[in-house]
Amino acid sequence: MGAGKKKKFNRKEKKFAFKILARNVRRERKLTLKEAKKITGGLSAYGTSDPKKFYSNVQQELAHLFFQDQIIYSWKNLGQYAMGLYEDPQAAMDVLTANANKPFKKQDLRRFYLVKFIDEQMSKKENKDKGPRTIVTENMKICCTLNGIDFNKVSPSKTQIKKKLVKTKSFYDLDHDKVVEQIIEKRRRVLVEKKIEFKRWIKEEYKYKSKQFNAYIARKKLLG
Repeated sequence: MGAGKKKKFNRKEKKFAFKILARNVRRERKLTLKEAKKITGGLSAYGTSDPKKFYSNVQQELAHLFFQDQIIYSWKNLGQYAMGLYEDPQAAMDVLTANANKPFKKQDLRRFYLVKFIDEQMSKKENKDKGPRTIVTENMKICCTLNGIDFNKVSPSKTQIKKKLVKTKSFYDLDHDKVVEQIIEKRRRVLVEKKIEFKRWIKEEYKYKSKQFNAYIARKKLLG
């Protein structure tokens, strides 16, 4: 681009530009010089008095603004887009491999196993109408173990106390409801903030360790 300072588009101008681009894509044609000038405000905004150069600069600027949101990646076009980002196939592969082999944090792994256990319990036919809180409450000891909490320090639930289903102590370090909420919040964060890593973990690690994990859970249930 030229040496001049680029014009910054406000929200209204971007919306107008997007409409123009979308219309032109449908018609399979580029912007006219008049349309480009209306969007940007003139040639001087792009540091050039050459209409052809200005026209080219505008096309590039608008493509930069909206291109990423319009891309739909597929196996067929992935190589095409990679060619514009990397010098050669090996450079692209190096980046891909480095990210694919990036180790998971120990803290994340514990949360992933916890979330996977809750979700697998919820997917069972007999639990189809149960929400995550009910699942956690019904499997409190296992959830505490996966969450790194000593179950013996957690108070019984209000229902257990009311129905006298368990023997109670005079003091507990941790409140049952607060621990449940903590576990539910960790699950929410994984499914929202760590969604990509969680799915990668399932694909790359959990599917090879699921039998061992379920055997571990079964032993915990058996021991009570």
